[in-house]
Amino acid sequence: MKSVIDKVKESIDQMPTLSPVIHKITEVANNVKSSAQDLTDVIQLDPVLTAKVIRMVNSAYFGLPQEIKSLKQAVVMLGLNTIKNVALSSAFLGKVNLKGNTSLNGQDFWKHSLGVAVATKLIARRMNVDQKLLEEYFIAGLIHDIGKVLINNFFPEEMNRVLEEASRREEPIIDIERRIFGLTHEEIGIAIGKKWRFANSLLYSVGRHHQPVLEGSSAIFSMSVCVADTFVKSLEIGFSGNYRVEPVPEEVWAALGLDEEGVFAALSTINNEIEKAVLFLK
Repeated sequence: MKSVIDKVKESIDQMPTLSPVIHKITEVANNVKSSAQDLTDVIQLDPVLTAKVIRMVNSAYFGLPQEIKSLKQAVVMLGLNTIKNVALSSAFLGKVNLKGNTSLNGQDFWKHSLGVAVATKLIARRMNVDQKLLEEYFIAGLIHDIGKVLINNFFPEEMNRVLEEASRREEPIIDIERRIFGLTHEEIGIAIGKKWRFANSLLYSVGRHHQPVLEGSSAIFSMSVCVADTFVKSLEIGFSGNYRVEPVPEEVWAALGLDEEGVFAALSTINNEIEKAVLFLK
């Protein structure tokens, strides 16, 4: 009889892979020697992606003063890292869809994910993170629950049991998942992230947003997604199957140099930013 780990590995193998062009885009954007032309040349290998990137760049989300007509102009205006993350956002969205075979509502799940994406970016801005890196925080929030997508789509019976137990609010959702399913959505998220060759920042986001990492270069992504997820749940923006709102650990507040008041101030524009992000991601 197959173990749950074997079944999950098989399910991950059945998930669609990211285009080789996406991996090349990440490689080029992360190379300090790369130019705007280098990134433009790689993205243009995928005409559909090229059109999507130009359309996304021209959305209200970026609020640029003039219309961007060419891909190279977009890269020069916004920088390699931002355009890399616009391309990644587009690629992920095409691969991550909830099947309607459980009691988890796809639209609510999507709204929660988008809310956490926007909140993570707003929190990063509050922490004075470099403007060029803000979209990385957006993606980190957007895909943080990717492990739940796999459980929902390939193990609907177990997912419904998890949701039913979670509705009682008696224990954290990752404890319920481990008890019912044998693995948590964080552990599955890391496995998917490794298959898709995520950067460490994204691996920490999908794999440690309930149990944040406090040290290391990517810990800030783990902690900021944890805070964003908590506040989006408490503000009831969408629903990801998690009825219980866990408090942010004190050591996370200390490490980020934030407090509740500061986060509420950072999130004062969240509904407006979500509306812009919806148009950006369409």
